[in-house]
Amino acid sequence: MNYTFAGKTKMLTIALMGIGLAAIIYGFVMTPERIWANLLLNGFFYLAIALSATFFIAVNYVSEAGWHAGFKRIPEAMSAYLPYGAIVILALVITGMLGVHDIWHWMDSHFQQTDSVYLNSGKKVYLTNTFFLVRTIAYLLGWIFLAIQFRRISLKEDDLKGTAMQKKGVMFGAMFLVFFAVTSSMSAWDWLMSIDVHWYSTLFGWYIFSGLFVSGLIMIMLILLYLKGKDLMDWVNENHIHDLAKLVFAFSIFWMYLWFSQYMLIWYSNIPEEINYFLERYNTNYRTLVITMLIINFLFPLLILMHRDAKRSPKLLFVVGIILLVGHYLDLFQIIMPGAVKDKWNIGFTEIGITLGFLGLFLFVTLTALSKRKLMAGNQPFFNESLQHHI
Repeated sequence: MNYTFAGKTKMLTIALMGIGLAAIIYGFVMTPERIWANLLLNGFFYLAIALSATFFIAVNYVSEAGWHAGFKRIPEAMSAYLPYGAIVILALVITGMLGVHDIWHWMDSHFQQTDSVYLNSGKKVYLTNTFFLVRTIAYLLGWIFLAIQFRRISLKEDDLKGTAMQKKGVMFGAMFLVFFAVTSSMSAWDWLMSIDVHWYSTLFGWYIFSGLFVSGLIMIMLILLYLKGKDLMDWVNENHIHDLAKLVFAFSIFWMYLWFSQYMLIWYSNIPEEINYFLERYNTNYRTLVITMLIINFLFPLLILMHRDAKRSPKLLFVVGIILLVGHYLDLFQIIMPGAVKDKWNIGFTEIGITLGFLGLFLFVTLTALSKRKLMAGNQPFFNESLQHHI
């Protein structure tokens, strides 16, 4: 059984991309002080969702889990967005080096001659334009290469029976997890933490990973619910959906644990270089947004997804998933904007339009990739085990 990407759904994604393009043009003309930060925000957000889907594939290969085999086509299709997200990030890094924008203001030659005196020697070596670009290219090429290997393995698996492709998947999965363990934190330091160049946190990489893995799980769940609503993938039952919702719940709690740990340790030490990061968010006009984000990302899933029946209600999960995606978008918003645009932030047509445009591009790429493959991975060694999944 195949999925056909056409009709209203395809037109909707194209319309969203049109809105995004209009918002980008509007942003460059009317809100130039916010446009670059919003491109970074959405470029990273959707890239990280695609990367989270690839991480999900790798984890299940290495653990030889069977429960996900029935819907593994969805994260595989999501990973097809990685090259598009990579282009956005790479373009932002290159334009930053050329002085077109100052998201990473340490790139400016004036900073290197004056303010860099306040950085320790390690940061001075690490935060150089050439090294920054080399690291960015290495992250992106590594992720894309390994994601392509997973898709190739899955394609060959459709034609071959046996466990040969599964063993290759385990090998590439192990390679990805080792590479991802290092690069997920380093990319968060580079693209996000270095916006506030004098600030640092040893928990920051884990914090970013937890939030964006939740977003990736939510996107997998939403696409699965969308397909189930079209009477596709009938071999995926409520137990699979329950487990996806359970992972969303668990990693939402893990995200809050890391947020609190980072905040508590910095508040307790009260070192100016660290505490100013939170003062810029809690003692300014970002305060309401940050509190709203915390309520959505922690209290919302805690109160709603704790109950078993909630994890088995497609309509409720669809609504909860969309709200949680907004919550983690706001989390990334409050990470980027204070350092990039200070108090000039807003949530207007530029922000909403660009977000919808990137969403349209992400869905267009994902659903196009999904339509090119059989939805049923019948030759996957654990597919029959997935059919019997019950909790």
